[in-house]
Amino acid sequence: LLGFDLLQLCALLFITGGLANPFAALVCVPVIISFASQPIRYSTALIGFAMVCITVLAFSPFPLPWFDGVEINVHNVMQFGVWCSIASTMAFAAFYAYRVSMEASQLADALAATELVLQREKHLSQLDGLAAAAAHELGTPLATISVVAKEMERELKDDDRFREDVMLLRSQSERCRDILRRLTTLSSEGEAHMRRLPLSSMIEEIVAPHREFG
Repeated sequence: LLGFDLLQLCALLFITGGLANPFAALVCVPVIISFASQPIRYSTALIGFAMVCITVLAFSPFPLPWFDGVEINVHNVMQFGVWCSIASTMAFAAFYAYRVSMEASQLADALAATELVLQREKHLSQLDGLAAAAAHELGTPLATISVVAKEMERELKDDDRFREDVMLLRSQSERCRDILRRLTTLSSEGEAHMRRLPLSSMIEEIVAPHREFG
């Protein structure tokens, strides 16, 4: 679309004096817009097309429209100066627009990444609160279960039928208390221990709860 606009503008300038037309500098506008909003490969092609167009405008056979009986002829040196002026302005403005658009894109990406990190931290903070609340609520029942298990172990220590069950109950209650204790300290430990976990440690975590069941 910008290429078509540039072609229309150059065609109009060609029949109205070429580079002698004071509005010839408008050729820079589509190029600047392209470098500010389009991919670099399309923008590079467009600025190449614009350079060809202003070169063709320098050889326009049509005079600049003026008052009746007055003909304005621009010297070739003047036209060359106008060509250099438009070309340098176009190149500088296009480069500046490209740098600004790239920095804006990088800033937008950084802002999006920051928002994701903040959302993740907020989610982790909520999980820490839930873990602390769960540990607080479950601490008293587990303490009661542990006390009852100790009493049962003392009362039934001579009864082989219940000894293993009572010992299993005590060990599992202690394991639950350890898990709750770990939940309450996750926020202070940070995330370093979660980033890498050896395979042997992961297998140990999976197998440990089932060892007592044979």
